[in-house]
Amino acid sequence: MTRASTQSTLQARSYENFVIVIAPLLNSVSGIAIDLYAPSMPAIGREFGVSAIVMQGSISITLIAYAIGQLFFGLIADGRGRLPAILPGLALFIAGSLVAMMAGDITQLLIGRAMQGFAIGACQVVARALLVDNIQGERFYVAVVYLSLAWGLGPVLAPFIGGLVEQYAGWRWNFALYAGYSAVLLALSLRLQESLAPSRRKSLRQSLRGYVLILGNLRFLSATLALGCSLSVFLIWNIIGPFVVQDRLQRSPSYFGTTALLAGVCYLVGTLLNRTLIRTVSGRTLMLAGLAACVLGIFAMLCTPVALVLPTLLAGVMLTNFGQGLLFSNVVALTMTLYPDRAGATASLLGCGMMVCAGISSALVGHLPVGTNLSVSLPFAALLVLQGLGIWGALRSTALRKAVDHECQV
Repeated sequence: MTRASTQSTLQARSYENFVIVIAPLLNSVSGIAIDLYAPSMPAIGREFGVSAIVMQGSISITLIAYAIGQLFFGLIADGRGRLPAILPGLALFIAGSLVAMMAGDITQLLIGRAMQGFAIGACQVVARALLVDNIQGERFYVAVVYLSLAWGLGPVLAPFIGGLVEQYAGWRWNFALYAGYSAVLLALSLRLQESLAPSRRKSLRQSLRGYVLILGNLRFLSATLALGCSLSVFLIWNIIGPFVVQDRLQRSPSYFGTTALLAGVCYLVGTLLNRTLIRTVSGRTLMLAGLAACVLGIFAMLCTPVALVLPTLLAGVMLTNFGQGLLFSNVVALTMTLYPDRAGATASLLGCGMMVCAGISSALVGHLPVGTNLSVSLPFAALLVLQGLGIWGALRSTALRKAVDHECQV
């Protein structure tokens, strides 16, 4: 091997490492988009004179805008390239953060939140597409775990940090943090190289045909349902928790942030355990183990069904988050290798489906009473049933495909 080829190999490896780092960082934006601001929802509601239902509805608005942004930036990422999607997307997220930070009423705040939600679509689409474009072999599956880990790390740290900021500085500074973090990511993204060759770029018609093709895949649809339920389960405590802890139990925003930190750490533990076991335990087994942990979490909540008891409630939330950590990245891996030539479209449709599920569930959860552990456990149980059906469909369609491939080879 010549010196020039050795240097070229080292440069390529170095860039791969950079992609493995920046893709999870980009993906983490979606993880913090709701959770940094969640502890401030009661205070914002009081300042603008709106109800808890309106404030919880602001999360639904963000998620629906996020779903639309996934589709829009998916078309850009596959038609024009990864950089024309991620750079404007991050700039728009900064602008939305500043609009929300300076909002004088609830309407201006919701406009800023919608801008943020739309812009996040670029981050998640491009983060996944970058891995498909640049990383191969076993490193790809390890990188997917890091992608899921970063997404989970945001909800772990963001509510805790957001609670402290709310308590000591006020809610507007949380949006200043959004703007600062995304500005750093924008600066780092300028180092990215365009990874979509002109020959692989799709016209609008080709992209729309790709959407139809992907939406006809049962494994994709089943996995999207499972992941949408996973996101919804993960969001429930950050949607209703501030009002349970701060309004009903009269605790501080930082106290809620601590409960969210504990719940998020359990997701991280599940993800890290999955990272350790994935080489020796099948993804199917880990997904089923994750579902079992979620069932145990619901039973923990129901230990005190007719009262609102924080220890048993939080124990149940922690167990369900741990279960989601075990299964999430394994379900993602089922989808990301389906259409490598349409990575942007696949990621955008997957993200859109997840956000629609989460937007609908968060809107419904906002209208549920939260006076007892039983009432809080109901959305967890309903989502778990739907998630189980999604995982069953994804695994069944995968098994059928392998059987067909085997018959064709014979």
